[in-house]
Amino acid sequence: MNRTQAFGAAGGFALFLVLALPSGALAQEDLLDGVGPPAADERGPVPPPPEDADVSIRLRNASNGTVGVGERVTAFAKIKPFVRGERMQIRFVRGGKVVKRKNLRVKRLRDTNSGQVKLRSKGILKPGTYRAYAKHKPSDAQRRGKARSHRFHPTYPDLDPGDRNTKVSLFKRLLRQRGYYVGSGKKYDSGTSRAVMAFRKVNNMSRSFNANPEIFRRLADGKGGFGLKYPGAGRHVEVDISRQVMVLADRRKAQHIFHVSTGAPATPSDKGKFRFYRRDPGYNSIGMYYSVYYNRGEAIHGYKSVPTYPASHGCIRNPIPNSVFIYNWVSLGMPIYVYA
Repeated sequence: MNRTQAFGAAGGFALFLVLALPSGALAQEDLLDGVGPPAADERGPVPPPPEDADVSIRLRNASNGTVGVGERVTAFAKIKPFVRGERMQIRFVRGGKVVKRKNLRVKRLRDTNSGQVKLRSKGILKPGTYRAYAKHKPSDAQRRGKARSHRFHPTYPDLDPGDRNTKVSLFKRLLRQRGYYVGSGKKYDSGTSRAVMAFRKVNNMSRSFNANPEIFRRLADGKGGFGLKYPGAGRHVEVDISRQVMVLADRRKAQHIFHVSTGAPATPSDKGKFRFYRRDPGYNSIGMYYSVYYNRGEAIHGYKSVPTYPASHGCIRNPIPNSVFIYNWVSLGMPIYVYA
């Protein structure tokens, strides 16, 4: 056999081997030749596992567990380690109800490996127990973390006539919201005293012109208003003899509530439904001021003396500083309901 014949025979044998090899064997050959999927160390760096999140929270302006009514509390939530791009949620909760919540981007604290978010509450008003909560949801870079603050609650001051501060201003605003006739400003003036007297009468409290923390707390809780006996009567007046108050009512609610004095036991005010029929501005000969008549000689009017008990001759006395407002609010033909 010459060299040409030998090469041809060998080539045919090699071709036979290639065709006869199983696919697995061919794959092994490919791997040996560098063909196929890359090795694990050629796929790029493996990302590190998420880091644990150490979360803590602290409060400013409520460190002793109390905060003055109307004041705001700031919660600072800290997370460690700092991871760029992460977010945390802070929420303020009162008795299980969220009163404020916000998701915030974590900012790095200077020269540390920690981050922080902060949130300021609304003015703390309603009574109850409050807490602040911080939460970091798990991400690809950082695991979950959470914390909660200590409990805190609002405190209500004891206000006195002559006081002048932001607490008085808030107190007067709450009185107005419940329908009591009181001016604005930061001073506990005579108008505030009269509104406090009306509140005490409506709520069957001892009758004085001084506020106390309990009155403030009730107002902050949205309580202490006057429930109309005739809410469907439209724009009208109600006089409650038993509680010695008069109410100017409209839109199914008490718009303005006043401390008054009705007829004395010997000369009681007539009870029933009446309509205003005559107006008499200024003073008359017997000291009645800005009178509006509704039942023969009975009228609502200002008078120099308005005690906390029934003392008139049948009329409804109101304080002179309130008389012009009442006179202008009432119109002829308007109904008035007088009841005990």
